[in-house]
Amino acid sequence: MALLGASIDPSLFRQDYSGFVNAANTNANAMIGLGQNLANIYKDKQKENKAMESEIKTADTIAGLIESKMPDIAPGISDLRMTMNDGNLSLVKRHEAASSIKSLLATSAQLQKMDLQQQRFNMAQSQAGQVGGAGNTPPKVNIQLD
Repeated sequence: MALLGASIDPSLFRQDYSGFVNAANTNANAMIGLGQNLANIYKDKQKENKAMESEIKTADTIAGLIESKMPDIAPGISDLRMTMNDGNLSLVKRHEAASSIKSLLATSAQLQKMDLQQQRFNMAQSQAGQVGGAGNTPPKVNIQLD
């Protein structure tokens, strides 16, 4: 004769918390990933800031040389240099001033190059006028802009 309830296994009444454990593990892994991403962003930002500081130092050296060696383009440089060395300004603003100095130097070099090419062209034109004489066409002059 069988007893009522004798075939029921009491271990079936035990609670299963594995879903909660898996959810907690998933959340923990997400937090670990977030922390690693934030750490990588911070490291990248630190590298970027060091690169900006390096460019600011280079631009300051260039600005000092421009002020001493090229006084014709120096008036705007001193204001940029003061901005660049102002510790109260953000690193981005100081880097912008440094970039402006580099741009100013590049523009000045390009203008000097163009002026030199214009002088060469004028010289070639004057020589062509002397050589060509009346009735002759002057030789063609090729100017290449790099």
